[in-house]
Amino acid sequence: MDSLSFDPMASVYDETRVVDEANFNAVLDLIIEKYPPSKYKKLFEPGIGTGRIGIALAERGYHVTGIDISRKMLKVLEKKLSCRQDSLPMVFKKADVTALTFEDTSFDISVVVHLFHLVRNWQKAVSEVLRVLKPGAPLIMIATGAGMEVPAINDRYRELCAECGHSANHIGLPGIPVLQEYLKNFGRHTEIIENRWQWTQKVRIDEAFRHIKLRYYGMTRLVPKAIHLKAVRKLESELRKQYGTLETELEVPNQMRLFLITV
Repeated sequence: MDSLSFDPMASVYDETRVVDEANFNAVLDLIIEKYPPSKYKKLFEPGIGTGRIGIALAERGYHVTGIDISRKMLKVLEKKLSCRQDSLPMVFKKADVTALTFEDTSFDISVVVHLFHLVRNWQKAVSEVLRVLKPGAPLIMIATGAGMEVPAINDRYRELCAECGHSANHIGLPGIPVLQEYLKNFGRHTEIIENRWQWTQKVRIDEAFRHIKLRYYGMTRLVPKAIHLKAVRKLESELRKQYGTLETELEVPNQMRLFLITV
């Protein structure tokens, strides 16, 4: 598998990736301040998915072109737009970020959200995005936070999979430092803005566990079925022992981060 498609969870994707609205809007305000749509109008979003970011960008004046390999995710986006009374400057299609059909220098700016770690040949994906940008145009990566995840539970799931001989890691980009080193080949540097848009997310343990059990996250998708089942059974037992009931609600620190990739 070269890229992970979110077809299997398209109908529930948005509910598992919730963000704090005030912080979300503050991030978009900063993007608009630095890169106003009057100057950077043609915006490209690979991995547009259900449009949870693309719609907000189009509402703020960008002309958004999006692609995604998940037809079902795009169907959700299409339904969202059809329910609106207004029309937005958005177009999108099913396509692979490693093989874009757009001409060189087609776009003024690109926004990427939680994508490169899902693409095995992430280097090709990055180079393709940079190819379709105008010279010096910004590439902005947004990390929207952990959504309805509990990082400690995710970490324990990974440990249990590893104990069974399988690494529950993503297939693509292993981390931002690796990306920063790769971007030097293109004369690009990365400004990281973090510890600025923070909040506490209340998450019930049973919901966080259910999302892992149903393989709603990329880290779970390639784990062999037998190992996955063994890991979730052990994880559920440990959680019940630790908390008494899976209905326990935890307060999970969360934040959004921006990565401004420029020349």
